[in-house]
Amino acid sequence: MPVATNPVIDGRRARRERGRLAVTDAMIDLVFEGNIPPTSEQIAERAGVSVASIFRYFDTLDDLRRATTDVYFERFAHVFEIPEIGEGALARRIDSFVSSRVTMHEATEPMARLVRSRALDNSDIGTTLQGVRATRGDQVRHHFAHEIGRLTPAVADDLVAVIATLTSFESWDQARHDHRRSASQLRRAWSGALTRLLANG
Repeated sequence: MPVATNPVIDGRRARRERGRLAVTDAMIDLVFEGNIPPTSEQIAERAGVSVASIFRYFDTLDDLRRATTDVYFERFAHVFEIPEIGEGALARRIDSFVSSRVTMHEATEPMARLVRSRALDNSDIGTTLQGVRATRGDQVRHHFAHEIGRLTPAVADDLVAVIATLTSFESWDQARHDHRRSASQLRRAWSGALTRLLANG
């Protein structure tokens, strides 16, 4: 026999999930508008709920941060990927890698900045950031597997670390804002550096 459901409970659960999503969406939108970090009042107003409701939807601030992180990665999943990863000649792979990294950093700058500012004080955020960096390294290893595979394990690890660091958000941020390099100048610089690193590997 089918299990009976309670429409009242199901309705409450659906409203709760809609409320949670409204809050996480509001938090992400506020960060991208320059409210770093947004206040509870700002989040509540944007989400159309009360401040008290936020803490009915989420047990703790850490719970809210975790949920927001999940929604953020879902929303921006398309910019975290490298198109046709590992495919094509070296020049084509360098171009697609550099383009994807620059696009990613430009698209996610506000959240990337917030995450890094909180990583030292929040172990969950720090762990998430470590995971992101590990994934970026795995992408480097996959995308340039042909060139990296010719190296000894130690040298390969060195090269992956150098490429991941060279094209990291921190590197992008310094080049764009401290050295005032345009996106096209940065693409040219990264492409040239990767060509020299990989062609001579």
